[in-house]
Amino acid sequence: MAALLAGLNATPIRRLKRTWDVVPPRVTAQLDEVEKTLDSGRNFKGYRQLLATIAPPCIPFLGVYLTTLTFIQDGNKDMLNKENNMINFGKRQKAAEVIREIKTYQSRPYNLTELPNVQDLIQNSLARVENSPDFWELSMQLEPREREDEKMARLLQESGFL
Repeated sequence: MAALLAGLNATPIRRLKRTWDVVPPRVTAQLDEVEKTLDSGRNFKGYRQLLATIAPPCIPFLGVYLTTLTFIQDGNKDMLNKENNMINFGKRQKAAEVIREIKTYQSRPYNLTELPNVQDLIQNSLARVENSPDFWELSMQLEPREREDEKMARLLQESGFL
């Protein structure tokens, strides 16, 4: 989901206003729901709630866990008391809990069947991406920048004033 959102929110894609205008409302509503789910606010609360309902195996978005581990590492001292060399085991326990949660999604093997057609599609698609033109240039070809007067005329025409 995160990779999908990153691609759709990339500047060469997001700037295509006229293209986005013809995307059906049902699809944009689904995209909005995915964006809400992956919202980083409140420590990815929506994503964590959704993930809790999923039975392993699955591949969780590791960015959530890396963020949590970074906060644990940076926000807690290694030693409780440096004079007595008291190790902060609470910090280690919090990190272990995060790692344990990641491992739960690896607890069962995937039951996958090899599909040569799908593998070929993926490999061919990846080969095309490596040889594809600059996405910004392609975006500009699809929807060139409008001058302000052209934009105003288009908006007036679309709204029925012209």
